[in-house]
Order: sequence, then structure tokens, then C-alpha cells
Amino acid sequence: MSFIPGPECAPCLDGLARAVLAGCGLLPGAAKTGPLAARLDEVIADGLARGHSPALIASRFLALARQESGVDDPFAAKKRQDMAAARRAAAGLGPLPATLAAVARAAILGNALDHFTGPGQDGPWRGGLGELRLGVDDLAQAEALLRPGALVAILADNCGEQAFDRPLVGHLLGRGCQVAYVVKSAPAQNDLTLDDLRHAGEDYGLGRIVGTGSAQVGLDPREVSAEIGALLARADLVIAKGMGHYETLRPAAGLWPHGGPPRPLLLLFLAKCAPVARSLDLAPGQGVALLIPPAEV
Repeated sequence: MSFIPGPECAPCLDGLARAVLAGCGLLPGAAKTGPLAARLDEVIADGLARGHSPALIASRFLALARQESGVDDPFAAKKRQDMAAARRAAAGLGPLPATLAAVARAAILGNALDHFTGPGQDGPWRGGLGELRLGVDDLAQAEALLRPGALVAILADNCGEQAFDRPLVGHLLGRGCQVAYVVKSAPAQNDLTLDDLRHAGEDYGLGRIVGTGSAQVGLDPREVSAEIGALLARADLVIAKGMGHYETLRPAAGLWPHGGPPRPLLLLFLAKCAPVARSLDLAPGQGVALLIPPAEV
């Protein structure tokens, strides 16, 4: 086992910061680029020195970049490309077995997208479900929670993943569950937002769509809106997609008021980077379906 952040996080965050600057139209050598780049570097160095998760560090320098550049969504163009690529790739999966295992694996496969994936490419999904290996598989335990009438909150991740999440939502609705699909209220890295769904005509087949009220990468449970706080506290199961949610919502991050989630939490993601994979004793690229029990209060 190891902790996040790891030694690889600094260059990864630096690459993300440069992508943010480029997305804000700040080219190397421009008058405003140097000072803002230096401030982003300071945020990264300070966060790493304090042992903060990369997701929280990214949230801070993304907010700074928006404030200083006036550009609300540096990844807008890439998200449109990713949305189209994910739509094509999800359609290529064909009909899925009517089991939680199948639709959850599809949702995990969708998590292949991130800000370092080539724009508009179908490469992340080329192997399909046949090549997806789960290094952690707690789906059977999670399935026991899915009684008719159960409330399931799904915390969405990257823009485009909704195409891979619809089979999961449809499966849950077919079992008589209530589903709340939670997306970012404002741009956070390349995460899915309410506006992304509406502008692309993709706001269907996802249950009740709810905004987080924030622009955080992952989710800081100490800073959520009252609506999301209540949802997390009463859901029979919370499903959180992506490494950002793993970094911020796992008990080791120390962000839950009582040391852990108030309700069962199922984390679905691909362990795409070495620090995250090491924290679970996995090899990079393996899928994760990790069920975290609620904290004892």
C-alpha cells in the first residue's frame, strides 16, 4: 500500500496546468502566461507539500485559472470531441447482459477518458469489455443493496461517460430503484456538467439529473450543497465514478466528517495512474469496483 499523492503526481499536475493555460488561450511567451503559470506552480507545490490529493489541488488551480483568464471552461473543445467519441464507442458495445456485473463493467470501461486521452479518439475502448480486468470486484456485495424502491445516487465523472452509464441507470430503474445522476454544476477539468448534457441533447436515460452546486474535481463532502449532502446521507447506495472521487471520498482522504461515508459507497473507475493503482495494490489499467461501508456514528 502507498499514499496519494505519489512521486508521479507533480509532473502529471504540471501537464494538466499547461493544458489549462493552453485551453485559456494563454500561449508560451504571452504577457499574462508567465505570472499565471508561476501561480499555478505554487498551488501545485503547496498542495503536494501538504499531502493533498491531486483532485483537490487541480480544483484549486482550475479556479485560479478561471478567475485570472476569464475563461470559464478551458476544456470545452475537448469535451465536445470526447462526447462524440464516447457516443460512438458505447454504441459499439452492443446489447449487454441484464446483470449488474455487465452494466457496471461497461460504466468502468467508460472511465477510460481523461484529460490526457487523445481528443476524439476511440482508442481507450478498442479492447471492449473483453479486455477489462477488475482488480477489485465488490459488485456482489453492492447488488445486495438494490432492493425495489432503493435510492441510488450516481456521481458522474468525465464528459462522455454518460453514454456508458446509461445501461447502468437503465438496469437500476428496471429493478425498481430510484436513480439520481449527479453532475457538476460548473466546469471542473473535463468533468460532465449540466450544460454539457443539455447542449448536446444528452440529458435523457439517466434518471433524475442533479447538479453538485460546485466546480470541484471529485467531491469534497465538507463543501457540498445542502441538496447533495441530503442525497448522500439518505441514499441506499452511492456510486461514484472516476479516480477523482476515489481520491476525495475514500476514508483515507480524511474529508468525511465522521471518518467515512454516511451510506454505502461503490467506487467504479479504472486505475489509470501508478499512485492510485499502488494504493490498491493493483497494476495500472485495472478496473475497480470498491464498496466502502458506511461509517459507524
